[in-house]
Amino acid sequence: MVLAGRVLCVMMASASGHVILERFYDPISEPEQMRWRDRLHRAEASSGAGASTVAESDCDKLATRCGVARHGDENMVWCGVGDLRFYAVGSGEYDEYTLAEVLQALASSVKGIVKKGFTEAHAFEHYGMICLALDEIVCDGVVEATTWDTIRRAIKLKMAD
Repeated sequence: MVLAGRVLCVMMASASGHVILERFYDPISEPEQMRWRDRLHRAEASSGAGASTVAESDCDKLATRCGVARHGDENMVWCGVGDLRFYAVGSGEYDEYTLAEVLQALASSVKGIVKKGFTEAHAFEHYGMICLALDEIVCDGVVEATTWDTIRRAIKLKMAD
């Protein structure tokens, strides 16, 4: 039996709620995008303060600390590191474990790229590289790379072109 599914959305935001990076892998309207942002923020808020936040030094353990929720057939996963919050939504075979792995890969990439701390300012300073990393992690809603070493090599190849 083959389960269909895909990553529907990946988002990185500041602790204050400013969206820094967002990818919707299906074309949806702006009002629908706003509804998804609201669902994610409400789900995170209902999980309790700090319940899914890890210290920067524990970034490599992010996947084990993610908050999870469901909305219909979709899985929602979120976690924070420092001043940044990471969110993902998926369907079908893209369950909470796969989405947590996506967030782990994104957080590890941010750590490898930024090297100075998980802050909004540092994320914006390295925005282009973080976007390239996310594009390596998820392409058209399909998870492709989840290790920082693989992502880093792919980014270097793109930068060489």
